[in-house]
Amino acid sequence: MHPTTIIIDSENLKNNLRAIRQSIGEKVKICLPVKANAYGHGIQGTSKIAEPFVDYLAVACLKEGIFLRNIGILKPILVLGAIDEEEIPGLIKNNFEITISSLYKAKLVSDFCHKMGKICKVHIKVDTGMNRIGIKAKNAPALIDFILSDKNFELTGIYSHMAESEIADKSFTFSQIEAFRKIAVYTKSKKADIICHLANSGGLCYFPESYFDMIRPGILSYGYFPGAKITIAPLNQIKPCFTLKTKVVYFKTIEQGESVSYNRRYKADSLTRIVTLPIGYGDGYRRALTNKGSALIRNNKYTIAGTVCMDMTMVNLGSNGTAYVGEEAVLIGKQGSNEITLEEVAEICDTNCYEVLSGFNERIPRVYI
Repeated sequence: MHPTTIIIDSENLKNNLRAIRQSIGEKVKICLPVKANAYGHGIQGTSKIAEPFVDYLAVACLKEGIFLRNIGILKPILVLGAIDEEEIPGLIKNNFEITISSLYKAKLVSDFCHKMGKICKVHIKVDTGMNRIGIKAKNAPALIDFILSDKNFELTGIYSHMAESEIADKSFTFSQIEAFRKIAVYTKSKKADIICHLANSGGLCYFPESYFDMIRPGILSYGYFPGAKITIAPLNQIKPCFTLKTKVVYFKTIEQGESVSYNRRYKADSLTRIVTLPIGYGDGYRRALTNKGSALIRNNKYTIAGTVCMDMTMVNLGSNGTAYVGEEAVLIGKQGSNEITLEEVAEICDTNCYEVLSGFNERIPRVYI
């Protein structure tokens, strides 16, 4: 085992999904995004824990979908990404529900379905303002009609994605909801059982008008609010599932004026105790935390000393701090009465929680408790 470990609190994940279910009611489906290694939480363990609590799992690409099938996931899997032509045979063969965003891609998929003698379940992606992928709303009816008329397809869903559902100004999000509502009404007039889905975590938290038939709460399921925290039940029960901890592997004392790590970005102003932790940017612990990040050791909060290296990070214990080799150090999460939140790590790195979480790679084992 690597001395650095990501601990996933399985009960917190389950309770988060229960709180989300309680919030939206029984009629609205839940699609849990587990793309990008389940936002760093580990796609295998997370999907196994979450499967009984959700209706769908969502991935970004064919490879992620195949992985889920190979570990025995039986729930429907929606592939959210813009499909590449080379992926199409595998997507059809494995019976994934795939995203169609243009007439061109629809015809490509239809041709492969015809050759393979299979019917493909598809979700149409409509662009209501994100301008990433998705057919423009004004062109969506033509694509809807084409797919409904093609015997190689089973139109299962239609969806869009919110661009800024977490910010205080709600005007743009309301415009997206209204644009999607019109498409949903049109689609249901053609096929009543279509699954219409728009709400992400921000939609779930702040825009109940966006729920439609299914929600896709990614970051919220893992314990983090995309904007202001909800303080009323049931969403006030949401808690992080993620703890990043490691162990002290080296201890030394340096003299006044001595420096630590590459480019000598930390210099001791007095006799200073330094410990080394076996984690670095090669694991996904960000270099931006140089001289700014923190570690919890013996229930004390200490600052990173010097440049974060590829495989190691040093911590300044000051002149009196003590730690033995093998002792626990927490980099994200709680230790005793202290806590380093993911949000404060993201703020130091000038990014968001999503990027920090998804940056932790497979060199760090995930342990589910």
